[in-house]
This record gives sequence, C-alpha cells and structure tokens, in this order.
Amino acid sequence: MHSSPIKRNGLTDKVIERVRALVAKGTYRVGDRLPPEGELCVLFGVGRSTIREAMRVLANRGMVDVRHGEGTFVTARTLRESLDERLGSAALADIYEARLFLELPLAELAAQRRDARDIAAMRASLKKRAQAIRSGDVARYTEADFAFHLAVARAAKSSALRDVYASFVQIVEPLMAAAVTPEYLRNENDPLHAALCEAIAKGNVTETRRLVRSHLKKSLKDVGAGLT
Repeated sequence: MHSSPIKRNGLTDKVIERVRALVAKGTYRVGDRLPPEGELCVLFGVGRSTIREAMRVLANRGMVDVRHGEGTFVTARTLRESLDERLGSAALADIYEARLFLELPLAELAAQRRDARDIAAMRASLKKRAQAIRSGDVARYTEADFAFHLAVARAAKSSALRDVYASFVQIVEPLMAAAVTPEYLRNENDPLHAALCEAIAKGNVTETRRLVRSHLKKSLKDVGAGLT
C-alpha cells in the first residue's frame, strides 16, 4: 500500500481523514490491526506525536481501539458524532438547559471567589453589550454577551469548569447568535445581567443563583418567541 506524505498543515485532522478513507474503501476492515506507529509515520509523512494524537481522536470517536502492548485495531467503519455535531443539532431548549447546569455553579463560585479585576471585566462587557443594544448591532451584542458570561466563568477560579464552559460556548455560540434578531435586540430591556454582576460583586450566592435561573429562563422564552 502506498500513500503520499501529508503536508504540514492540520496534520492530525489530515491523518484522521486518511485513516477514515482507508477504512471506508476496505483497506482496513473491522477487527484489523493498523500498522505500527513507526510505519504509520512513514506512510503519512508525519511524526509520532501526530500519529498518537490522531489515534487518540479516532479512539474517542469509536473507530479504533488502542490496546497497549498489542496495537491499534479498527472497531468501526464510521466515526461516532463529535460533541460539536451533537450540540450543533440540539434543540435550543436543550442548549439553554445545558447552559443552566454549567453557568449556575460557575456563577455561585464567582460570587465566592471574585476579585476586583473580575468585576471590572464583567462591567466592561456589560457596557459594550448596552452599547450594542442601543446601536442595534447583533454581532457586537452576542460577542459582548458571551464575553460577560466568560468573565463570570473566569471569576469562578475553577480552571477545569471554566475550560469546559469555554469549549461549550465555542460550539454553541453560532447557534445561539443566529437566534438573536434585530427585532429581539430592539425589545431587549433585560436588567438581569447588571443585577447578576452586582450580586456576584457583593458575594450574594443566593441572589446569584436566583438571577442565573431567571436569566436563562427569560432568555429561552424571549429567543423562542423570536423564532415563532
């Protein structure tokens, strides 16, 4: 079997696609063992770290099984849906439910761990958000809105939870931004963001919890109305 070396851009993704193609055309079938790591490096013209990362992704997506001491075996002809794909096809109500269970603990922690810089970042984002509302700029509004929530996440001082939330936002932001229309913006008079910022600044965990729940419930209702 011959395969041309891969150019050095997006190496891991290109290895993944090349392996998928080889499996799809039957070069490797379910149950077959892939060539050893060194041979794959030569086959695709990449380094060992790239091959390892590609195999990790393929294993996470259910296409291969990496058995230490035995090799890497093909376990499926197709990849399982990625998190991006699953969230991309999720209902808006499900997205907001997920936001609730991510943003609620982050906001509660922020109320306990915030510092002056965190509060300043939140207030700066709210100022930009208000300016976008006045000018009717949907793109700047969604950017500032998510910047505020990411500032809250950073204030929680929980790197693992913050990173999970940031990854979630990166995936769902286009979907949620698409639901915000100029009409939605014209009717935007939500005082909850400013109230939430002040509750966090004062360290009021109970009020913070109430406001997060109220905010997401209201947002889903308002956005849903704009979609009908």
